Amino acid sequence: MPRSPVTLAEVARAAGVSPATASFVLSGRGGSRSAGSAETKKKVRAAAQALGYVPNRHAQAMRTGRGGGIVLALGDVEDPWGLQLAHQVREDALPHDLSTLLLADERWYQYLLGASADAALVTSIDFLPDGPDQVRRLASSTQSGIVAFSVRMQPDGFDVIASSPSTAIGEAYRRLRARHDVVHLLAPELLDRPGGSLAHPRTTAFLNAARDADDGPVEDLVTVAPATGRGTYQVSVDWLDGPRHPSAVVCFTAFQAVSLQLAAERAGLRVPEDLEIISIGDVPEASQYLGPISYYGVKDVFARISAVLIDRATDRTDRPGELHTFTWQFFPGVTTREET
Repeated sequence: MPRSPVTLAEVARAAGVSPATASFVLSGRGGSRSAGSAETKKKVRAAAQALGYVPNRHAQAMRTGRGGGIVLALGDVEDPWGLQLAHQVREDALPHDLSTLLLADERWYQYLLGASADAALVTSIDFLPDGPDQVRRLASSTQSGIVAFSVRMQPDGFDVIASSPSTAIGEAYRRLRARHDVVHLLAPELLDRPGGSLAHPRTTAFLNAARDADDGPVEDLVTVAPATGRGTYQVSVDWLDGPRHPSAVVCFTAFQAVSLQLAAERAGLRVPEDLEIISIGDVPEASQYLGPISYYGVKDVFARISAVLIDRATDRTDRPGELHTFTWQFFPGVTTREET
């Protein structure tokens, strides 16, 4: 006959604390004074582990308004940027007894409607026609502390992180164009987005910069590769091995910059002498196989996003929300020449 689930009262008795204290520790409210000292928390967690106690997250969420986790709706878990963010949030969330959950698709609205996350970062809002409306509905109808990554929205009971790379892309183009007759963009295939790669705001910013320089036809400056590491690498190898290989490339993402740098090594091209590369977005150190890639990004971006999420997850009081504006700047690496 199967054994009945271990109760909170049994855990409290084994740890020598009150059920209320055990509840505070195991419900994700361990940072509260009501949870007791560090030694008390340690005893409660040890007793729970020894007894095999499994908390009922649904019951906790209904009772406390907290689900014990932070959701990162990234859409793509292959991008080094997203993986680095997840690592940062995980490290910052664990001391608060918060788990980190990743959504690897664009169904964040459907998931969060039925979830009780303490905080949730949604990153694809600006690319969905009804994205802003969905965020507002989530903020008004769920217990999740929404943090919207958007340049189209303003806080409305949820926080907004505004971080547009459009100006940085124009600066990257002009920086390379000062030394090269032609500057190219390496972009991912975006077959699932309206207008595809050429309609994406990052591509549009590049095309506008090329038009301002009277370069063109501007669409010919864009090379599109499959949105996978292997696909991007193979397209890059073929491109660099060809008779009209580029000498200066702005990469849509850090993910693509890494692939292009590796392809240049394979093709026998010297970087930055034969090929200069600028990434739009930070390249995590763990992905810098051949030295740091020059990039436009936000200083301490992962720590800053994580801090917003932790704050939202731990302070669930009613508040209007806050706008966090992140400014992009250039960080030189080994893939661009020294400025003179």
